[in-house]
Amino acid sequence: MNEFAMRYFSLLLLCSATALYGQVKSSHFIKRPSFQTGAIFQRWTSGNEQRLDEIVVPLLINYPVSERFSVSLLNTPTRAEARRAKLSSKLTAFTDTKISTALILGEERALLNFGVSIPSGPKSLEAGETLVAQQITAHALAMPTSYFGGGVEVSANLAAAAEAGQWVLGGSIGGVYKGAYVPLSGAAKYRPGPEISVSVGFDRTISERCRVFGDVGYTWYGKDQSRGVEVFQADGKIQFSLAGIWALEKWQASFLLENRLKRKSPFSLNNAFFISYGNELDFSTELAREMNRNSALLAVAGVRIHGKNLSGAGDATIASLGPGWRGAIMPSLQMEAVGRFSIGTLNGNRILGGEVSLGFALQF
Repeated sequence: MNEFAMRYFSLLLLCSATALYGQVKSSHFIKRPSFQTGAIFQRWTSGNEQRLDEIVVPLLINYPVSERFSVSLLNTPTRAEARRAKLSSKLTAFTDTKISTALILGEERALLNFGVSIPSGPKSLEAGETLVAQQITAHALAMPTSYFGGGVEVSANLAAAAEAGQWVLGGSIGGVYKGAYVPLSGAAKYRPGPEISVSVGFDRTISERCRVFGDVGYTWYGKDQSRGVEVFQADGKIQFSLAGIWALEKWQASFLLENRLKRKSPFSLNNAFFISYGNELDFSTELAREMNRNSALLAVAGVRIHGKNLSGAGDATIASLGPGWRGAIMPSLQMEAVGRFSIGTLNGNRILGGEVSLGFALQF
């Protein structure tokens, strides 16, 4: 693929690439078959004897069928537990299985992605499991798995890029169709509305050691239905992102700034559903110190600042910091280990968090 177009495709894939270590990572077109796995453990506690735990084991297979076409398969077995005082609720399940493809088109300046999500997670949740599922969806906590699945989902995305001097400019358009599913044992089927997303972005080389790239996108949500009746329509979402990489001889620093904006009151088609959102600003950075050709020490940090919604809830300010290591155990086997400690407030309550992640990537 054209080098300049590929750099922009890496940026676009920030929104769709697999989150192996608890963060979404950019990815080039797959060149070699690989298998990625690991384990992520996250715990949050608050002063009123509340605790939320989650451990996940991502399973990802990448296979390049040809120089222009690749296939990926992903599932993430998860165990989560919410505890308050001596009472606890647990949820153990596979997520839905996601099959995705990538196809390079034409003169290597366009990329077509197609995906199908096949229900392999729980068909419906019991009352205690629903309690856990609701808690792990809190955006400010950034849990490794916050969604176990629903009905069949089909998605498609077309991205294109072109060089303009020192700039690479591009854009993408895509959509998602979601099938019906039963959210709670004994409840009626719920059918989420379709989604359509568009984005434009850039990649700019400042020097041999420095690059910046970013994009802005908009997502439109269709009307959700229950028992054949339209019940809810989420408001459109605007998302901005800006990232950068700066490298010296043995040091490399990178950052990612994201902001998600929705109107505080979405379209509520009846009084049965009411959801609102505040602004969500996330910043993360990583500093890597090369120890030798095959390994590097890491320092990671991040801040999440989420505003109150229309109900006066959902606000959060959380800071995180921790060490890590990345390297090659053997030429075909890469490993990454990262630990994070977090402190902040959520809905006015002080919270403490910790995360340990261990990931492996084996190339064939």
